[in-house]
Amino acid sequence: MKRPFFRLLALPWALMIVSMLSAQMSGQIVYQKIIDYGIEPMGKPRWDNYIKSLPKKGTFIYTLSFKGSESLFEEDLSKREQTDPRLQRALNAIPSFTPPKVKVQKIYQNIEKGDKVEEVEFMTRYFIVENKLEQHAWKITPNKKKILDYICSAAKLDTDSRTITAWFTSEIPVSFGPDDYHGLPGLILGIEIDGDMVILASEINLNPIDPLNIPDKGQKIQYDTFTKIVDEKIEEWKTNSRSRTGKKGRG
Repeated sequence: MKRPFFRLLALPWALMIVSMLSAQMSGQIVYQKIIDYGIEPMGKPRWDNYIKSLPKKGTFIYTLSFKGSESLFEEDLSKREQTDPRLQRALNAIPSFTPPKVKVQKIYQNIEKGDKVEEVEFMTRYFIVENKLEQHAWKITPNKKKILDYICSAAKLDTDSRTITAWFTSEIPVSFGPDDYHGLPGLILGIEIDGDMVILASEINLNPIDPLNIPDKGQKIQYDTFTKIVDEKIEEWKTNSRSRTGKKGRG
């Protein structure tokens, strides 16, 4: 059985050691990620009856590539299965009923510089959103779990609405993880939200990889500016929706 190469005595010191060791490491991790489709009843009999038998969640394949202080997280589109036509019709209809949402396509992180770059789609437009990495207030616990061939420790992050548990292994000394999760003294192999595993590593390849490309598809924009655009468009959608509903009510 593999054993961690150091004990987690203090998170800052552990991260400092990881930072020195990770400069020489590279590889690619394959994850299975469960995504909620957002298909919900709306009190409309025709819609509610249509979605009754449809799956509400799907499993998608993502990869995390890392090299030195950089990482790139993105969906492996070659592994996406064909969507059932009935489900696809429901997914196509959702934008008509709900406010526009931001769809994150790729997440690039540079831990050494503290930079994050996201390629996102919003209302059919692509943006390159530049931001600084958020420092998560992880609390390491004594809980252990084995994922693939690696012993993982649990770190918890409490937010206003949910509890996130990251399962990381100090046997792979890099501070990366799937989605926006990072900042632990070891690679994150699993993410639980309120006790449910939503992201889980299925394959680990610690081999040399090509240099990572920073996402560049879309208009470059700072995070604060992009957030204002999103808020304005959502409010505009709500206003238009109320207007349409009012007109129908008077008919």
